[in-house]
Amino acid sequence: MAHGVRLDQGAEKGRLFEDLSLTRHHWEAQQLTDAAYATVFFLLWQIDQHGARFASRMHRHQSKPEPKTARDTLLQAGAPLSDEALAEYLNQVRFFKIPPSIPKALQGWLVGQWPLHLLTRIPSPKEVLSMQTQGLRPVTLIHDFPRAFRPILSKRNAFDFLCHDLEHAAKFCSDHAQLQTQIAFFRRLEVLMDAPFFQRLLGDPVFHEKMDYLISDMNTHPIHGLRYLHAILIERVLREEGKTTQERLSEVGRSSLSTLMVKIASLWAFDDQGTQALLNLASGRFEAADADVLEIILSSFTRQGTQDQELEVPWRRA
Repeated sequence: MAHGVRLDQGAEKGRLFEDLSLTRHHWEAQQLTDAAYATVFFLLWQIDQHGARFASRMHRHQSKPEPKTARDTLLQAGAPLSDEALAEYLNQVRFFKIPPSIPKALQGWLVGQWPLHLLTRIPSPKEVLSMQTQGLRPVTLIHDFPRAFRPILSKRNAFDFLCHDLEHAAKFCSDHAQLQTQIAFFRRLEVLMDAPFFQRLLGDPVFHEKMDYLISDMNTHPIHGLRYLHAILIERVLREEGKTTQERLSEVGRSSLSTLMVKIASLWAFDDQGTQALLNLASGRFEAADADVLEIILSSFTRQGTQDQELEVPWRRA
C-alpha cells in the first residue's frame, strides 16, 4: 500500500481502510488542507459506519443524502473537494448520532474562522495547554492502521477520538468572547503549572492526573475551571491528612488550603479584591459578586500579567 501503510490482515474494515488510505494520499500530496482531510475522514467513516442512515437532509426540498454518491464524490480521483464545497455540504445535512457541534467545528475550520490545529499523534496535556495559550485547539486524527480501528485512550477508535476533539473545539471556539477568556485562563494555568510550590503538589499522581484533565480536556467557563481547581486542591489536602474525600478538612487543613489560594492569587497578580474572592471560594463563602470579580480578572491576563488586548487571529481568512 502507499506511504508504507500496511493493512492488518485481521482487520474487518478493508474498504474503509482503502478509502482512508486514498484520502491520506491526497492530504500528503497537499491536495487536501488539514481541515478538508479531517472532514473527509469524518464523512467516510460516518458513511461506512451507518450506511444509508449516515445523514439526512436539512430541508424537504433537498435531495436525500445517498451514501454511495457521497463516497464516490469524496474519493473522486485527481479532484478532491475544496474546503468551500465541503463546508457547504456540511451545511446541508444532519448526521446520524452526531451532535451538531461536530460539523459546526469542521465548518468553522474549513472556512478559516476557527483556530484548529491538526495532529496525527496524541499530544501531552502540557502540549495541549501550550497550544491553547496561543489560541489554538488541537484536533487529533490517528491515521496509522490498524491502530485507527483500535481503542485510543478512552475512545473506541480514531473516529470517536476525532469527534471528541471536535466537540472540545466547539466549546473552545463557538463564542469569540469566551475564546478570549479561555485563552487568558489557560495562560494563568501555564504559569501555575511551572511554579515551584505547585510543582510539589504535582508530585501527588492523583492530583497530577486531575490537573492534566483541567489543562487539556476541560474547555469551559473559567469560573467553572477555577471551581474544579479548588475542588481538587481540597482533595489534595485531604490526602495529606490521610482522609477520604467524604471527610472534612481539619483546621490545619483549611489553613493550608487558604495559604495555597493566597499563593495562587499572588502568582496571578490578583489585587486585594480578587484575592479575597479566592479566599471566599476556599472558605465556602463564595457568592455571585465574587464570581463577577474573578471573571473580570481571569479574562484580562497575558504572560506579562498586564491587561489583554483583543487577540490577533492570524488563522482567520479575510
